[in-house]
Amino acid sequence: MLHKVKSKIYKKRRGSILIQNKIYTIIGHKGYGKTTLTEKLAILTDKPTIILDPRFQYEENIRRLVFTSVSKFHKFITKRDNYKLFMKHKLELVVNTIDEAEELAETIFKMKNITFVIDEIDMFFDTRTDKKSYFNKLVQYGRHNRIDIITTSRRPANISRNLTALTDIFIFSRLREPNDKKYIKALLDSSYAEMIADLNKFEFLRIEDEKKEIIKTTEKDLQILS
Repeated sequence: MLHKVKSKIYKKRRGSILIQNKIYTIIGHKGYGKTTLTEKLAILTDKPTIILDPRFQYEENIRRLVFTSVSKFHKFITKRDNYKLFMKHKLELVVNTIDEAEELAETIFKMKNITFVIDEIDMFFDTRTDKKSYFNKLVQYGRHNRIDIITTSRRPANISRNLTALTDIFIFSRLREPNDKKYIKALLDSSYAEMIADLNKFEFLRIEDEKKEIIKTTEKDLQILS
């Protein structure tokens, strides 16, 4: 099963698995593997990572630090030695915030060669978001600074159309709400809407360009990729 994950979700290069300067949009109900998959995708970008985590999904560990405000994050990252450690050891810095999210996005927009994970993207970048928003600027221009973007959402109908238009790879887990199924039908077709509704935990529909395929994996498979 693991070989399917490696060959179909990720790009293999020179013996390592890398994702380069892409936008991933992961959509699905809570409890079906989005966060676990996102953690592994972030590792496989092989870059230092900043995670905007408004729902406290990401816990501190040996390579991950958690900050409860953007000001605390700034205090850490603006110290030269801390920044060098972050970049050299490809650490993950998690910021728990909602109100200061735009300020965080502005900081990240000025950075280079990192991965930015945005959990619940529709809380910050929805159909009503101003074009001057730094989330919009990151989506449009972030790849010029070699910034990979991985977003997650439970409700695709609420996501900014600028994000969906510029997404390189969509990954869907189970979706069954009528409005969500309507969105899927518009993006793909009715048969895929039903297919997504029937996905089990750790099953994903991956869409890149015109390629559409079901990826069946397990939590154990994803843990091996850590």
